[in-house]
Amino acid sequence: MSPVPFDPARLARVYVLGLGLSGTAAARLLLARGIAVVAGDRRPAAELDLAGLAAADLALGSEPDRLPDGIDAVIVSPGVGADHPLLAAARRDGIPVAAEVELAAAFARGTLIGITGSNGKSTTTAMTGAMLRAAGFAVEVCGNIGVPLASVAEGADDRFLVVELSSFQLETIHRLRPRAAALLNLSPDHLDRHGSLAGYLEAKRRIFRNQTAEDTAVLNADDPAIAATPVAARRRFFSATGAVADGCRVVADRVVDRDPTHGESELFAVADVPLPGPHNLENAMAAALLARAAGAPATAIGAALRDFRGLPHRLELAGEHRGVRFYDDSKGTNVGATARSLEGFPDRSVHAILGGRNKGADLAGLRDVASRKLRRAYLIGESAGELAAALSGAVETVETGTLEAAVAAAAAAATAGEVVVLSPACASFDQFRDYRDRGEQFVRFVEEVTGGVAAGGSDG
Repeated sequence: MSPVPFDPARLARVYVLGLGLSGTAAARLLLARGIAVVAGDRRPAAELDLAGLAAADLALGSEPDRLPDGIDAVIVSPGVGADHPLLAAARRDGIPVAAEVELAAAFARGTLIGITGSNGKSTTTAMTGAMLRAAGFAVEVCGNIGVPLASVAEGADDRFLVVELSSFQLETIHRLRPRAAALLNLSPDHLDRHGSLAGYLEAKRRIFRNQTAEDTAVLNADDPAIAATPVAARRRFFSATGAVADGCRVVADRVVDRDPTHGESELFAVADVPLPGPHNLENAMAAALLARAAGAPATAIGAALRDFRGLPHRLELAGEHRGVRFYDDSKGTNVGATARSLEGFPDRSVHAILGGRNKGADLAGLRDVASRKLRRAYLIGESAGELAAALSGAVETVETGTLEAAVAAAAAAATAGEVVVLSPACASFDQFRDYRDRGEQFVRFVEEVTGGVAAGGSDG
């Protein structure tokens, strides 16, 4: 993080490092504000979307050894490591470094609502947006979910901007202040970047750093480290297992909101949550508290949940053949996410496809859920050998190497009533462009082994 404060009012010439989705959105926003942009990306122009950047000074195909002269700030994309040489040079020279979301929030019109956590961020972000729309509010759902905040910064003041925020984005915020913010859960992830679970937690906690007593912090009461997060805002908790002093909990088949001033009121029925797994009930509770902080009535919350159909690559039904269902959970990129997804299936019913690029996690964290839920594990990618060692004795494993071979082997072995689930617990970058590419290829391979039988819709 830069020790130099980021002041958007003093920007005349800005360097944008990385021209992916967020970098290009940041560059366009800066140019629209009359701010000169110098941008660099190691990829060639043919691999980038440069629409709207004609006025920018672009350095493509390689990265410079040093920053150009006269730079007031560096805007960094989430995928660029904090130890990048140009960022180190900026800090050494007293040049502020800020995330795209930090820049966008400085210019954005509307009320910011932020969501972070190891797992469930995208689903919770989408649920919150759906609840606010059901209440009649104007909403933009954006951030790490796939629509950069910078691309929707312009608009009416009475909008809600519901923003998914990753630890990579939160590392380099300075003034970003969500009026309501949630920290959903914590499991080991991105330890190769943050160094330790404690460092990862501190990056996540930065979502609350600029909140005041007028704001709302939504915290997971069932996770002690999260529940103990120091915040200046009003603390509201959600719990699937016990009572809370201020927030929501499960009572029989209902979720109720306990407000110390106004008492208890029903928010929604557990059956209103259409997505499988206890983790999605937690996501719905967090979203409901965020929506309540924005003024949504309970009727809108229940209605939005009943109509909610989930997001691509998050336990999405990809096909069904001879009584076997195939699920795309390519977004399960860490041990915690995969474990949560597998918990939603009957014991010994799952043929799981695991593997990819490990991000410093202890893959043995899958042993317990694998021993209970899996019939067999099919291992792919760089971490296949590491997973085989981690799961030895807990479940039968087969190192198939590729996703195509894994789908074919799982489809041949699975019997009626069982499921084949791609939930890799690893990043995709060893064999795929990203998790979306991995999920799309999984669906194509499923179609090949099932003869193109339609999935019939998403289960979430």
